[in-house]
Amino acid sequence: LRHGAPARPAVAGAIAGLLSAGLAATLYASHCTDDSPLFVATWYTIATALVTALGALLGSKLLRY
Repeated sequence: LRHGAPARPAVAGAIAGLLSAGLAATLYASHCTDDSPLFVATWYTIATALVTALGALLGSKLLRY
């Protein structure tokens, strides 16, 4: 299992957070009726940055082997 562990766990966590934020934004956007450009640019960007940073933080702690 050591060969399968990520070499840079913070980056792996950030990528996982970015992927999950993208999936959540896609699902939310397909059901939300408020699609103004200012709303999308502001809140989707803030939420994606927050989830990516949280993924990097948790990845550095939890993905170490």
